Amino acid sequence: MKTDTPILDLIDDFLVNLDVRDNSRKKYSDSLQYFIKWLTINGDVRNVVRKDILNYKRYLLDAKLASMTVDNYLVPVRQFYKHLEETGIADNIAAGIHVGKKYYGYRKDYLRPHQVSQLLSSINRSTEAGLRNYAIINLMVRTGMRCIEVARLDVKDLTAEEGKWIIKIQRKGHWEKDGVLGLTLKVVAPIAEYITANELSNASPMFINHCWEANGSRITTLTISKIIKAQLRAIGINSPRITAHSLRHTAAITALNSGATIYEVQQMLGHRSVETTQIYLRAIEAEKGLEGTAVRLLDSAYEIQQETAQESKKNDQVVS
Repeated sequence: MKTDTPILDLIDDFLVNLDVRDNSRKKYSDSLQYFIKWLTINGDVRNVVRKDILNYKRYLLDAKLASMTVDNYLVPVRQFYKHLEETGIADNIAAGIHVGKKYYGYRKDYLRPHQVSQLLSSINRSTEAGLRNYAIINLMVRTGMRCIEVARLDVKDLTAEEGKWIIKIQRKGHWEKDGVLGLTLKVVAPIAEYITANELSNASPMFINHCWEANGSRITTLTISKIIKAQLRAIGINSPRITAHSLRHTAAITALNSGATIYEVQQMLGHRSVETTQIYLRAIEAEKGLEGTAVRLLDSAYEIQQETAQESKKNDQVVS
């Protein structure tokens, strides 16, 4: 390095200048601290070379971590050394060190329409908590909203304009409620029923806690996830591949299968790029692959050819 500044101070300077949210900065900090701890034992903190980072990568892989997890550990290291190069402090010895190709398919499973119907029908709506749970799950399977987006909703975010229901959403990674989505009455009615039953004001969170120790406070993403997992288990679905986020996948894939365009689904989900939305097309393609449609069509084609050949052979025998 072209400086005598301790590496921990360089990391602090890097973190201060990161244009990210506080939680992302904390993850970067934790990953870099882990890297420095490993380096203290296995390398030279003052004279880090590319081989050290390659050995660190091998260490993470040998720990049986998933490839994506290993790459998540390496991202802050790559960004740190990129920063050092841009500031003229050191060469970027971490450039290009990553783990394979990033997986662009879907990682969670999704519910089929009959399972969605079963899930909604299984909710006991005779209590305030039940009305809330139904409204939340119904909202998520019909709009693809994330848990964090649902938790951030206030009663005033749901309005009717020119005879149409709309809801204002603070999307993931956004600082304000700048997303707008049109809703149908099937989405709005359960929410309105819950708001009325609890006499919630416009300034109130749309969904609140009903346990005695936190009664009336805004519901959290963790609580939403627990509610959904519990309801899934109630209908016999208890898989790590089916989570609260699976309801988002369910909405996207069901919409596409029902005729919605990729751009309409992109708008619903709030994706900045249509390429992100295309993972759901790959999910549909994977499902069709499992159905073996192409294989069955080949069978039919070959059978027709064989039947034609056999018929031709019979005709030849008759003629002769």
